[in-house]
Amino acid sequence: MKAIKGICVFVIVAIFGLWGLIRVVTVDIPVGKVGVRIQQYGVLGKKGVVKRDFGPGWHRDLGPIDNWELFDSTVQTLEMTRDPSRGSVQGRDDVRVQSADGYSVSVDVTVKYRIQPDKAYELYQLMGRGTKYQEIVRNEAQQACIALFGEMRTEDFYNPTERRKRAAGVQERLTASLEDNFVQVIDVLIRNVAFDPQYEKKIQQKKLSDQEVELNKSKGRAAQMKGKTEVIEAETKKLTEIIKQEKAAALVRMQAETDREIAKIRADYERYATEKGADADLKAAQNDAKGQLLVKQSEAKGEKLRNDAMRGVGGSTIVALEAARNLNLSDVTISTIDVDLLDIDKMATKLGVPEKK
Repeated sequence: MKAIKGICVFVIVAIFGLWGLIRVVTVDIPVGKVGVRIQQYGVLGKKGVVKRDFGPGWHRDLGPIDNWELFDSTVQTLEMTRDPSRGSVQGRDDVRVQSADGYSVSVDVTVKYRIQPDKAYELYQLMGRGTKYQEIVRNEAQQACIALFGEMRTEDFYNPTERRKRAAGVQERLTASLEDNFVQVIDVLIRNVAFDPQYEKKIQQKKLSDQEVELNKSKGRAAQMKGKTEVIEAETKKLTEIIKQEKAAALVRMQAETDREIAKIRADYERYATEKGADADLKAAQNDAKGQLLVKQSEAKGEKLRNDAMRGVGGSTIVALEAARNLNLSDVTISTIDVDLLDIDKMATKLGVPEKK
């Protein structure tokens, strides 16, 4: 039991000892920082600055052999302003320039910058430890602003487009001047502009005069517009009347065209009906004539057939039959001795029917 307890104590001591040793032989670089390692002796490598940047995390730190310098790797801000409570340095630190037309102008400028990625070790080789590069950025920014803002007229500072254009020029010039110092310029912003009090008063008077002129111009334009409005109203009224008249004329033309189309359709219908009626009458007359012809032909054919029949044996029989019908026996006295009325054949012979052979 004592052996197990001793082993546990040993393990715990070993863990804490190992942790302490790791803390002694390593360095912790926090987020937002970049480390530069300087080897004091050429024991585990070449003596001097290691030519690379070390990011956040644990890195080797072997006491007298290694030496470390940390730099800010985030985007930093240089604030040059009249307000002493906001500037990057104590007291007033604005950019004071003389405009192209001779007036003093105070400009608040903000510069966003950072150390170039993977160039912290070169920055250290050039400037050494500390924040000396920040002072260089401030001096270069002051010189660039004075040079470019001094080319502007005082009234140009009121123009946002011109101000952005000059700020872009400052950024371009500052980027070029800091390139060899391993600093990258992110942006340059003009925050505020203050003018010479005399110029402010002059500007106010000028603005009042300009506003008076603009007011008079506006009144003149209003009078002109009133006249134009009256002309437009008269022209609109005239156009309205013309449109009404054209509308009425168009309706009349449309009605006339409609009536003409109706009359044409009606005439076409009547002509069609007359033509069809005439065709029907002609067809009926032709059919009636054909019928009459057929009747006449039938009658003639019947008469011919009757005549033919009368010329034959049957004709004599028919004549005898007709004579018999016309015979009035009540007026004739016939001797039954000489004439046997019941002898049909003899009676027929007597009436004209030929005898059978």
